[in-house]
Amino acid sequence: MSKAPTIRIASILLATAATMAAGGAHALDNGGFMKVADNTGNTTMQTPGTSPATPGRIDGDREKMPAATTGAKVEASADNAKQAVTDGALTTKIKSKLLATKDLKSTGIHVKTKDRVVNLTGSVPTKAEHDLALDAVRSVEGVDSVKDNLKVSSR
Repeated sequence: MSKAPTIRIASILLATAATMAAGGAHALDNGGFMKVADNTGNTTMQTPGTSPATPGRIDGDREKMPAATTGAKVEASADNAKQAVTDGALTTKIKSKLLATKDLKSTGIHVKTKDRVVNLTGSVPTKAEHDLALDAVRSVEGVDSVKDNLKVSSR
């Protein structure tokens, strides 16, 4: 989850708490605007995070941050997200390949991927299935290396 939705949720919660403390009612419409009614029945519209009673920042504050700080953080976050997607997609490909491999009972094989390095744990019933599993994983495009922690054991 990125920080922007978290900040937005926090702003909404703070605005809600301030409204409740003042004895009013509140509602959020589809556009992210808060409808606030005080005890006199007056209704106002507020964008969460822009109320004077709500600490926080509005979206324009991001532009005031130094470019090096913002750019480096965004780039690092983007790289981490890409790697997570790559590792997750690679894990999915590997699991699909294992399931599709004929003569391999892969339900006892656990797959974890980190930086394109695949860690296999769990167990298979025979040495032949162990070798099939390793060959199948190594044949998946994008796998750099395989850490073999599979055990051969007849259940």
